[in-house]
Amino acid sequence: MRSFSGSLVTILKNVEEQAERLNDLKVVIDGNTFKRIDTKSYPGVAIREMVMNAVCHADYFIRSNIKIEFFPDKVKITSPGGIFDASLDDIMNGVQTYRNPRLVHIFDKLGMIENFGTGIPRTMYSYKDYDVKPEFKVTDNFFIVTLPNVNYLGDQINDQINDQINDIGLEILKAIKQHPGIKVPEIVNILYEVDPSITADKVRNSIKRNLTKYVEHKGSNKTGGYYLIKK
Repeated sequence: MRSFSGSLVTILKNVEEQAERLNDLKVVIDGNTFKRIDTKSYPGVAIREMVMNAVCHADYFIRSNIKIEFFPDKVKITSPGGIFDASLDDIMNGVQTYRNPRLVHIFDKLGMIENFGTGIPRTMYSYKDYDVKPEFKVTDNFFIVTLPNVNYLGDQINDQINDQINDIGLEILKAIKQHPGIKVPEIVNILYEVDPSITADKVRNSIKRNLTKYVEHKGSNKTGGYYLIKK
């Protein structure tokens, strides 16, 4: 657990840097296209918007702290002070209310706020391509935001390859998928356009070291070729 002190500007910058470090990047390879897919655990502007929302709207007369907790499956942001002079539906629709207007004005002048008042709608929009969605809970004294980790169930996706395969490996997989039964010299010819330094030894070594879970050789050494392993 880490605590930050100092001016609100300093605290906000420190929290953003720490949150960015904890926002893990998951790299997977699509099993159909063999393209890399980089997915952050918390997409888009979600964490920043909710941290900024907590700092700007906190009730600093309540003897409590803004708390940001990272769990394997979620981030939970708790800030003192319920919704100020509005309902949750109002806020979800972008209605602007200001518990701390001078603070908002300072952050605005410093260029730290963009399209203020749209934080929750923008956070919801950042999750539009995922089945999991942010959750908001309001009490008289606290506002609690839960941001789900979109990568938490990623290991259950069967059409993705979760290994670190280099670019040559990806090109080999593409070639084998497009030409089942292909031989090493033919793979070299295809990959030459991508990497003129490619050789038969490089292809064989890449298959042996990185692709044995995805590629199999069928037939004799002279007449056989490589195929993708069906799962």
